[in-house]
Amino acid sequence: MRVLIRADASPTIGSGHIARCLTLARVLRGQGSHVAFACRRLPGHRLEALNADGFETFALPERYRDEDPLQAIESMLPWQFDIDALGLLLDGQAPFDWIIADHYGLDHHWQTAARRWAHRIAAVDDLATRRYSVDLLLNQNLSGLSENYAPLLPPGCRTLLGPRYAMLREEFNCEAIEIKPKASRVLVNFGGFDAARQTHHAMLALADFTELQVDFVAGADNPAWTQMQALAETRPNWRLHSFVSDFHQRMTEADLFIGAGGGTSWERAALGLPTICIAVANNQQANGEVMAAAGAHVFMGAREQVSVEQLRDAVGFVVN
Repeated sequence: MRVLIRADASPTIGSGHIARCLTLARVLRGQGSHVAFACRRLPGHRLEALNADGFETFALPERYRDEDPLQAIESMLPWQFDIDALGLLLDGQAPFDWIIADHYGLDHHWQTAARRWAHRIAAVDDLATRRYSVDLLLNQNLSGLSENYAPLLPPGCRTLLGPRYAMLREEFNCEAIEIKPKASRVLVNFGGFDAARQTHHAMLALADFTELQVDFVAGADNPAWTQMQALAETRPNWRLHSFVSDFHQRMTEADLFIGAGGGTSWERAALGLPTICIAVANNQQANGEVMAAAGAHVFMGAREQVSVEQLRDAVGFVVN
């Protein structure tokens, strides 16, 4: 089987779409499929990393004509330009069995046009905010409800809704961790980019908890790196990382996680890792609320509404 995945990464978009699709891609490859990625050359793209992992890659332009470079993550892409750019790369190639689109900016227009390269189209989604022309739709969130999608999907579309379909890496198919009566190790991560500087925000909130051992995994291009480095150098119990290859191991060793409401939510839930969650994008709000209602984490709301003092109080409540 031949599969093409269309997803992007950037400080605005985040790295979560590529991360979860990479999990799927590795499973498909393990089953004998040929998997390729088509991604734009946006700042922070993952094309080289995907290529180094052995996946065929197709590089799309960083910018399309008349496109606003500051547009919101949920804004529609100029779909015809994206299709035209794909055509330059894919026309003349062997057809794909599936194209999987994990992108808030692509809707039924793009999906219909993309059928020239594949008979079947799938969408990975979190929002239920636009029309879809797909054969399969996957939403792994508790907030992904069938009634929300009913008026947006074509007849005969199969839906995979809810966390039973969460795209978890194999290492998270494991027993839950033991929850200790008192927390001593904290892991902080707000995604691969953290454009909202929430790791630095968490550092300020944790400054008074001198007894805690804290790992901050901040992302290589974190905009507050210099300030965080200066803070970490004054705290012998703090370790600041731009990247770690053993993130799962660090999660199993942590007593508390402080992070965003993206794909890591399901990794934390699978481990039963106590978490203080802050939404760093609008698309994380609904699922953050529903997961909190289910008891999966403590949800503090949108980042704009969470002060250093409020986060400090929440940490104190959880660790003491």
